[in-house]
Amino acid sequence: MSLRERKQQAAREHVADAASPLFLRDGYVATTTRAVAKAAGVAEGTVFNLFGSKAELLLASLQRSVPDLVDSAVWTEQARAMPDAAAVIEHFSVTGKQVSDAALPLVRVFLEAANVDESVAEAWRRQERFRLDGQKWVLEVLAERGWLRSDRGFDELALDLWLLAAPELHLKWLDAGMGEDEFQRWRRGLLATLLLDPA
Repeated sequence: MSLRERKQQAAREHVADAASPLFLRDGYVATTTRAVAKAAGVAEGTVFNLFGSKAELLLASLQRSVPDLVDSAVWTEQARAMPDAAAVIEHFSVTGKQVSDAALPLVRVFLEAANVDESVAEAWRRQERFRLDGQKWVLEVLAERGWLRSDRGFDELALDLWLLAAPELHLKWLDAGMGEDEFQRWRRGLLATLLLDPA
């Protein structure tokens, strides 16, 4: 990466980090690019030059909320060293909870914004395709170790995993007043039933 690219990346990160608390406090619609620019100490035109749109700024803010947590290569290597399928499922659950803890507040803003702005809805669809691909590491490890159920196709299982690990499902659970620990236990049980060879 060139010096210019590194500077642009640093500027994007700075502006996205400045935008996050505004999105959380004021919501997507009420957060203006002018307010973001002021919070970041840059010109409003800089925000558009860096992101192109407010929707892309919101997506970058969401991605910045978990930058050090999402590393599927590291997670895959850790999972490969685990003694059994239950440990791999637990590992997937723990890493998923770490991401959720960091991202869920902005996910809520994102989902609300997607209802009123088609460009946000499209950014969310892109993010969800990324999540679908990014979660396949757990299936790959289970398959390598002979623990993945063989009576269903890999892509079908990947889609089921994507649905079960959806942030919307997590938010619905919490909004219903049910506890986080209960949710994690419930999801671990379903993951085991969904992914592991019944034999």
